[in-house]
Amino acid sequence: MRDPRDLYSFEASELLEAVPREGLTLVHALPGMVDAGNACRIAATYLRDELRHVRLVSFDVDELLDYRGSRPQAVFDGVSFQRVEIPELTLSLMYDDSDRPFLLLDGPEPDLQWKRLAQAIVDLVEFFGVRRVVGMQAVPMAVPHTRPIGLFAHANDPELLGGRDRRPPEGSLRPEEGTEIVVPAGFGALLEVELGRAGHPAMGYAAQVPHYLARTDFPAGALALLRRVSGGAGLDLPLVALGDLTDAAGAALESTLERNAEVGQVVSALEEQYDADRDEEGSPLATTVDMPTADEIGDHFERFLADRDGDGRDSPPSL
Repeated sequence: MRDPRDLYSFEASELLEAVPREGLTLVHALPGMVDAGNACRIAATYLRDELRHVRLVSFDVDELLDYRGSRPQAVFDGVSFQRVEIPELTLSLMYDDSDRPFLLLDGPEPDLQWKRLAQAIVDLVEFFGVRRVVGMQAVPMAVPHTRPIGLFAHANDPELLGGRDRRPPEGSLRPEEGTEIVVPAGFGALLEVELGRAGHPAMGYAAQVPHYLARTDFPAGALALLRRVSGGAGLDLPLVALGDLTDAAGAALESTLERNAEVGQVVSALEEQYDADRDEEGSPLATTVDMPTADEIGDHFERFLADRDGDGRDSPPSL
């Protein structure tokens, strides 16, 4: 294997000197072939838009991406190409709403050199003294959008999941002891394994996105992921604006379903199956269910009261 350190370069040395080296969490969102509802992309973009951040590390994407397999976008003005938008894979220092620092690794899932990149990230975890690594993923599932979003939790040390994520909620079961499930791997799975081998705690969450919404933006999936990352990583992430985006997308979706009886029938059938599985405790995997936090409920209610005072509306807030 060629030196993994050649895959990345640091930004200005003065930035590196200012990075806290104790207790950092590294959050990663590397959507690839499967990013149902674009949930990981929406979550990473939202964090960049909402939080203070500075780039620390850039990776050599020419070594990692197959441009023929996933073509970059070219901007053409009718006469000439103005630019070609080459994707970036970067590591940034972020600050949450309580001014706690953490690291965000985001960009496209690599096509090539997975083991070399995983070792490069292990090196960076050790360089920055990262305490915990938390990943995000979104997968299509036969579930309705009208029910709470389920999330699969996983870790290279089960103790990382804590009580809530280790305990299946009512209506879900873990695979029988001694059984294994074989699924296609993403880079995040390899990274979690390699971090474990190097003695670094790593965990992740996969949001269950309705399969009929897998190819469109589904902000509710991103909101579910960031809620869980916020709790699992001990971060204070601002989620109210993403909640507003989720509400607006949900209202637009309901309007669409009203005009499409065929899709409405699919949703009704999934609702019946979902409720039956919960009643019969027939889910093959342990999941946790996404619910609004107390702060989000309070913020929604405060704005509801403000809107009601302003224009006289008396409809309840959407949560």
